[in-house]
Amino acid sequence: MDWSRFWENIFYSSIVLIIFVIIGISLMQVAYHKNLKKKKQFYAKLQNEIKVGNKVTFNNGIYGIIKRLDEATADIQVKSGAIITISRFIISSVEE
Repeated sequence: MDWSRFWENIFYSSIVLIIFVIIGISLMQVAYHKNLKKKKQFYAKLQNEIKVGNKVTFNNGIYGIIKRLDEATADIQVKSGAIITISRFIISSVEE
């Protein structure tokens, strides 16, 4: 058995595998940044749209109506009538 040929094949196979892994990681990074850009645009638009009186949904599924807005917080009235203070950045959607 020719050991030098054997190790040469292992070496070239390893190089090809490393190249495929690098290409795969690069494609995943491009897709991630593209998706991140869309999410940033969505949430920037959402923050501009919210105002007092809007019905909103949070990330955890709670629904409520905005009663007061600050720079970083919002007071939300839930169905029971209780008013809770939350970070305005956890609002995931505005109901029409």
